[in-house]
Amino acid sequence: MAASSLTLSNRQENLKLLLDFVQKWSEERNLAAARRSSLERAARKLFRHVVSHAYRPGQPGSIAVALEEKGARLRLIFEDDAPPHNPLNTLGALPEGADPPGTNHHLQQLQQLADSLIYYRTPDRKNRLVVFLS
Repeated sequence: MAASSLTLSNRQENLKLLLDFVQKWSEERNLAAARRSSLERAARKLFRHVVSHAYRPGQPGSIAVALEEKGARLRLIFEDDAPPHNPLNTLGALPEGADPPGTNHHLQQLQQLADSLIYYRTPDRKNRLVVFLS
């Protein structure tokens, strides 16, 4: 099945639009309640992190979100136009349970929800974080 996507500005008030998009996508695919809940939590945590930590205060920006079924897993892709920021570098360098400096608990909780997380910069200089969920 093809991916569905949504593009939002980097404003906290757009979280509701994102969650409505995820809920509709989940309902169209008859996802079980537990999977839908995990997907919604992952999207919420990642959106909050990107809006709060990737952009400087007041800096306008754009966040593209794509959802896709990949076999038995779900793929959630966040792509933003903020300056380079690899949240996984910070997470990987920490002892378990430690709070990353300069980040927040959203990423730690996302890491616990996900099967895997992949970050890279795209050729058009955007940050892309791919989250796989069971």
